[in-house]
Amino acid sequence: MTEFQDPLAAARPGERWVVRSRLPDGSATDLIGWLDQLAPGHLHLTSGDAQRHVVARADVVAARRAPAAPGGPPPERTSAEELEGHALSGWLALHEPLGAWTLRAGGGFTGRANSCLAVGDPGMAVAEAAGRIRAYAELNAIPARAQVVRGSEPERALRSLGWSDTYVPTDVLAVRLADLLGEVRRHPDVRLTEALEVPWWEAYDESRADRIAGAGHADPALVRLILAGNPPRAFASAPGPDARPLAIARGHLSGDWLGYAAIWTRPGHRRQGWAGRLMVALGHWAARRGARYAYLQVGSANTAAVAAYQRMGFRHHHSYLYLEPPVPRGSEGSEALPQRTWSVGP
Repeated sequence: MTEFQDPLAAARPGERWVVRSRLPDGSATDLIGWLDQLAPGHLHLTSGDAQRHVVARADVVAARRAPAAPGGPPPERTSAEELEGHALSGWLALHEPLGAWTLRAGGGFTGRANSCLAVGDPGMAVAEAAGRIRAYAELNAIPARAQVVRGSEPERALRSLGWSDTYVPTDVLAVRLADLLGEVRRHPDVRLTEALEVPWWEAYDESRADRIAGAGHADPALVRLILAGNPPRAFASAPGPDARPLAIARGHLSGDWLGYAAIWTRPGHRRQGWAGRLMVALGHWAARRGARYAYLQVGSANTAAVAAYQRMGFRHHHSYLYLEPPVPRGSEGSEALPQRTWSVGP
């Protein structure tokens, strides 16, 4: 007699599997999802639609490990405009529409939250839209600024009005989430929560002081609104011996895209792989909620960070710029906001 071999003998909780099991009428059905529990007599599997299934192990006919995230076409198939639409809600405080454009204000905290995302059609002449950007900026005491995709029609139209770039260009890198995660599981020491907790917030505040001159001038209430608003989002950290996180990262989910931000490792613990571990944990979190792709934004001049992300599988998707209007003759001009770039370490 042939000895029974358990198709799930090599499975571990948290992995994504395809399980074929017998039904009472003798037929079989396939389920794909994450193994939440593996008991001697049964298993608990959660599918991508968040349905939890209990299957008797004796009914399992066959099983195979599946990629950690659903597959899909290459991320390059998504246009720059569509990806910017996904990124919009990930870093947003006060805002209002301007046709397909979005006026944003966040108390001066980062360019992404304090500029008009000029993607698509503003629904009016660009000269009129430019005036609306100026008025909104004046109302919220921020510089008039537009974020445009490099090479786009809004960039050309605003430049024709004399607007020019003020920040270094920013690259948007993207990867298929299944390729990023591979077979790497979430590290057991990584803490992940969907609530903005005090230790994470304090570490983030420290990271701002570490990287950005004058970061403490931002309104804490607006910073919290940007970080904790517009769920689903999650906060990953590597707990340290003194309850202060060694490293932090934030993930925001929009559609099937996971956006990474706030990736920071405390000095003295860099080059130990913590940034990658946090990104993997956030990747698994997002995959269980339907994410297929991941993106991040990094200054084009930050070649060390770009190279590090490329080693993880990220590839250039598009670049964007911030444009400002010409300074009226006799004016002192606007004060530039600090440039925000995220890196995995020096």
